[in-house]
Amino acid sequence: MWRQHTYKLLFSTLLLCGGLLMATNAGELKQSQAFDWIDVLGEGTTFLVACLWLGLIISSRPAGRVTEWLYYGSLLLMFSYFLDLLDEFIRYPDALRLMSWLESLPAPVGMLVLTIGLVGWHREQRAIDRQLRGRELFLRDHELIDPLTQLYGTEYLYAVLQREITLHRSMQKPLSLLLLDVDNFADFNRQYGIAAGDNYLVQLSELLSNQLRYSDVVCRYNGDRFVALLPNTAQLQANIIAQHLQQQFSLLTNQNQQPQLTLISLEVEQLSAKDALQQALNTLTSARKHGP
Repeated sequence: MWRQHTYKLLFSTLLLCGGLLMATNAGELKQSQAFDWIDVLGEGTTFLVACLWLGLIISSRPAGRVTEWLYYGSLLLMFSYFLDLLDEFIRYPDALRLMSWLESLPAPVGMLVLTIGLVGWHREQRAIDRQLRGRELFLRDHELIDPLTQLYGTEYLYAVLQREITLHRSMQKPLSLLLLDVDNFADFNRQYGIAAGDNYLVQLSELLSNQLRYSDVVCRYNGDRFVALLPNTAQLQANIIAQHLQQQFSLLTNQNQQPQLTLISLEVEQLSAKDALQQALNTLTSARKHGP
């Protein structure tokens, strides 16, 4: 975000330097005995808070009209508070009214401009909330929770994957998948029992949910397979996530034997959820054939 607002940071610095230069040329430094340190503390704190507001706006918002209102409103307040702070150290001639005006006028103007920006920000949030509610309702219609693992099921997976493919292609952002397969899970069930197999799947689902990011979506797919959707994630980053998960799998159970797991990651290049999952399955099959 900071790179988008480089000129704003430069302008803010130049404005404060200009105010300091103007103040030093217009007045003279007070004696230290004349400093009111309580006023310095109060006005200095107010100035620092205004600086913090400006920094938060620049660091958290993209460039745009609403950001401009918020920025310039906060900048006017910061400039006014800065001159007010300098007034505690510099004495101006009684006949000079310019510095007094510069201390007083920017603050109300800044408050007005900042209010306009906050109104625009409020409208943005209302629009985002409407979009999120629409997305939530869309997904809720397709929701199917697996009773064992408490993960989303296949129907939900197809619905949300198609939604994310459309969304990420329109925004030109990457979308990746992780596909995890428990090899020979039927043999594991026969050897250790159905209860042990179910417990292993529960542990596996909990590990995936805990280790993946908040924005990722984990689903149980066809019994002993799990699929994770990784929004805004390119192939290289997905590979790193897969490597991290591989390191965690050995912690799943204390039994002497546990199923072999095959985990693949790939960036989605297909236009439909069905094709994307089929590509993942083909990659998984190839990985199992060429695996150790």
